[in-house]
Amino acid sequence: MIMNIRTSHLDVTDWFKSRRPIDFSFFRCPPMMYILLTSTAFCAYLGALAFYRIFFHPLHKYPGPVLAAITDWYEVYYNVVKGGELIAEIKRLHALYGPVIRIGPNKLHFSYSQAYHDIYTYGATLTKEPGFYYGIIAHCPQASVGFCDPVEARTRRSLLLPLFSRRAVLALEYTIQKKIDQLLNILKEHYNSPSSTLSMAMAFRALTLDIITSYCFAESTNALEDPYFRDPLLLAIQKAIGGIMLQRHFPFLTSIANHTPPWLVLWTMPAIKIFLDTKARFERQVDKLIHDPSALLTVEHETIYHHLLEPKDRQQRPSRRSLVDEANTLIGAGSDTVGNACTIGTFYALKYPSIRKKITDELCEVWPDVDRAVSYVTLENLPYLTAFIKETLRFSLGVVHPLPRVVGSATPEIGGLKIPPGTTVEMSTLFLHMNPEAFPDPETFDPDRWLGEVTSKMGLDFAPFSKGPRICLGMNLAWCELYLIFGNIFRRLNLSLSLTEDTIEDFGKDHLDYFVPHWKKEYRVFVQEVNDS
Repeated sequence: MIMNIRTSHLDVTDWFKSRRPIDFSFFRCPPMMYILLTSTAFCAYLGALAFYRIFFHPLHKYPGPVLAAITDWYEVYYNVVKGGELIAEIKRLHALYGPVIRIGPNKLHFSYSQAYHDIYTYGATLTKEPGFYYGIIAHCPQASVGFCDPVEARTRRSLLLPLFSRRAVLALEYTIQKKIDQLLNILKEHYNSPSSTLSMAMAFRALTLDIITSYCFAESTNALEDPYFRDPLLLAIQKAIGGIMLQRHFPFLTSIANHTPPWLVLWTMPAIKIFLDTKARFERQVDKLIHDPSALLTVEHETIYHHLLEPKDRQQRPSRRSLVDEANTLIGAGSDTVGNACTIGTFYALKYPSIRKKITDELCEVWPDVDRAVSYVTLENLPYLTAFIKETLRFSLGVVHPLPRVVGSATPEIGGLKIPPGTTVEMSTLFLHMNPEAFPDPETFDPDRWLGEVTSKMGLDFAPFSKGPRICLGMNLAWCELYLIFGNIFRRLNLSLSLTEDTIEDFGKDHLDYFVPHWKKEYRVFVQEVNDS
């Protein structure tokens, strides 16, 4: 037996010696071969993914461009490469394919009001789409506008609402009027000449920037101190709006900047200095209040920190970073939207003298002495001024870009359709406000439409501040600003369009989608002081 074992061992050894060496040359193939194999496998994966998305995805039955069904880069192309042309493309697609279009691999866009209300007004079972909101506020990731968890959002909203209630707005009305008076004094002093004109867009934005910072923090940015409206923060905000879609699709760029030493960021992007300075200013204010809560007793009036730093439930108190991020987002959200609305409304009032005359005639009746201020409560009871502001808001839009929501397992039908859970659904307010079923001849600026029979359809489809559980927090403040600004502008000043701008026909509709609307055109005005003597 031992001999047999040895023989077997020798046989095996001889067998191994007689074998030809294993050829490892395959593993020593040139790097190009690996690249080719990897590329082939990757292309095969992309091809299979595209095939699935076109023919087997749950949304495959909905019409739309094939490229949009395959990749989200379709949206990136119009948002970034084409520079804000997404809304124009969506309008074209709806005209081509109908009221429901597939605008992404897992995304539907609607164009009729029932779908809008199912998504936003009654959409308690839908949540914000995380990727979109993470990108939009990548510079302030802990601000409540980006909270996708409904419970977290409601908690923060409950802390902020008291400062933006009607009661609080009426109590702080004087802070708004003070800034309006400052703007009017600048216009009278620096532009009351037959040869001088100014851009109302920049004047209004300087005004609303000062109002929101004064109202929320009791510390104004003082953008109105520059009579030419070239405040560095004001200019930086306007420039940053143009790049918001780049941040939305590539948020990692902002994340990298947030985690890079400030000196290096300034060396590579010196224009960002004003934002870093503003952030540092809020950090100093927050740190002071955290370390010495009694400092809240010395500020001029109630601020957001009175509510955020001293909640009834101490566990609801935001972190230091969240406080700073909240402050930063309030600046942009609270200034640009109202500034846009003032710019649009003033243009149409000057474009059509009949509109301007109706406003001023109504104002003169309740405001006989131009040197004595009139309250917000008085102005909001004026029928034509109210109609004018509503029509302005119908045209100007706060946010023009669709706000995506994710369908939940308990979500009922949307627009009469049963949508698979996990699907992203959206609709731009533009399609709601330009709905001819609610607003006949919708592209005509006509305040009189609000003076006749205001149908339930008009009221339901009027959503300048969105609707539902995530309706704009600052709605009461915005209404107050609009009444006071328009009332003071048209009662105390006599504005007229520059002759070169008098040919603009569609200023309020000709805009790009930079999340908020960005109008391609600008108008300038002449200023004269009203003299009732």
